[in-house]
Amino acid sequence: MFLRSCLPVPALIVAIVLLSCAGCSERAADRSVATAPIASAAAAETQPETDAGKGNGYTFQIVFPALAPEWRALDAAVHQFAAAQKNDFIGASTAPDRATGPDYSLDLTFAIARRTANFVSVMATGSSFIGGAHGMPIVASFNLDFTDGKLKTLSDLFVDAQAGLQALSAECRRQLEGRYEARLREDPGAMTTAQQASDIELMKRWVEKGTTPAPANFAVFLIDGLDTRAIGVTVVFPPYQVASYADGPQQVEVPAKVFYDLLKPEYKNAFAIDTQARQLGAGVR
Repeated sequence: MFLRSCLPVPALIVAIVLLSCAGCSERAADRSVATAPIASAAAAETQPETDAGKGNGYTFQIVFPALAPEWRALDAAVHQFAAAQKNDFIGASTAPDRATGPDYSLDLTFAIARRTANFVSVMATGSSFIGGAHGMPIVASFNLDFTDGKLKTLSDLFVDAQAGLQALSAECRRQLEGRYEARLREDPGAMTTAQQASDIELMKRWVEKGTTPAPANFAVFLIDGLDTRAIGVTVVFPPYQVASYADGPQQVEVPAKVFYDLLKPEYKNAFAIDTQARQLGAGVR
């Protein structure tokens, strides 16, 4: 179909996608666009905390990173999110009308994925299986601003939130479409030229919908960098948002030059850009 491969909770920067594609017929689902795995920052974890258990027909495991004591808001958000996932899972697992079948399972891992001079980003990944054709993927992020100790959404970074999201939308769309089209042209398989064109057009419509500049579409993100000033953001699209369910999550690295001029004054020093490259890029666009 297309590339292989969110419902924000206020102030938590959380996105979770619970999907079931049992009836999907996805043409050419094996044509994938590979994305690099989300890296974990080296500045991170020692002796992670684990909450694990099992009951009659179900098991669960939740792994938390070791967070600095002063990151209270981040720690609270992570544990609150985990508690909600666990409560929902246990409720489904012990429901009197639960359907018979394979054991239910919940696997959820939180990891420090990025850390800059001003921000730390925690990524939550996992799945919850409570029957059906497959598990329901869980993808969420939490971004803490060291300067005020509060969690931030992407919209919080910009003077004009809509303008900021629009810039991110255009860049993500450009990269996703180009990534897929280039791969398809390199390896068209048995597809005719007309089939390629149709596939590309269908993919573009899917990407366009999934990258509409709305907060929910950009709820999962990481602020990129390693201990110094940030160099951009990585936007993570959960399964089925911009590509087929089988493709898994897609991620796009957006350099700071794309949105630097739209940042609030207090955040401009938190991001580093190559001024000359930004000017050249603006001229090309």
